[in-house]
Amino acid sequence: MNIIFNEISFLPQINDEYVMKDYFLSLIKLFEKAKNEYGFSHLLFPVNLMSIKVLREKTFSEWICCISHQGEKNKILSVIKRPYNEDVLAKEINSLDKYYFKNEDAGISETYCNGLATAYLTDSLCISLLNQALWNITQIDFCKIINDEFETELVSVKNISKEEHFKSLDISSFVENIGNVTLDETLLPPENKPISLRHDHGYDILMAFSKRLRQSKYILAIINSLPFNPKAVNLIKEVYPDGKIELVLYWEDKGICVIVQTTGKITEKQRL
Repeated sequence: MNIIFNEISFLPQINDEYVMKDYFLSLIKLFEKAKNEYGFSHLLFPVNLMSIKVLREKTFSEWICCISHQGEKNKILSVIKRPYNEDVLAKEINSLDKYYFKNEDAGISETYCNGLATAYLTDSLCISLLNQALWNITQIDFCKIINDEFETELVSVKNISKEEHFKSLDISSFVENIGNVTLDETLLPPENKPISLRHDHGYDILMAFSKRLRQSKYILAIINSLPFNPKAVNLIKEVYPDGKIELVLYWEDKGICVIVQTTGKITEKQRL
């Protein structure tokens, strides 16, 4: 699955190249989490990224040349590679000029938004720099021109700019919906599947339950026990894109819980 960079999140522009470097490295760290834990494979940028103004007085190319730390410079450049937004849009590339973003309170006038439009057209997740409170949201609304009279309608994309956003219901649900779930059988024998539980209330019950769970050909490990959920009424409390599942023994005292690692993974859906 691709995740699309929102280049409009360079706005409102700052003029501190060192602060921008920190923001961009934080964005890369966030993408790495999305890649390692949620199945995303590539971070997409617009093909003209190098010519985009990222500071009040510098384009992306001019800014990257000023980074003196070679390791940090290489880390940033390493994520900017094909495919670009334009490569995945195919025939829809001609629709990019129908979309624009504006926010008068932030001083952003009507601005074409390549990344937001690409995320919308490909039903993908967007990622923004957290350089302004403006981008600390999980949904970004913007405008689509719908006819020759330049009438518009409001459209939106899901957005992340910090790790906590992955815990929000709208983002976790969106990530699950844009992917296909694959569930493979493991060849690990039950006795080789680790069980790690805290020695607290309900340990014996959870251990017996865990030993039964690891007989399943779709279970890889019982990772840990979890805080009590006395009000739970369902076995499954939470499902994660990387195959982890939180289970609540709601019929037991205090709703004792366990988190397990399954073979399930979310992979990218094929677009029609």
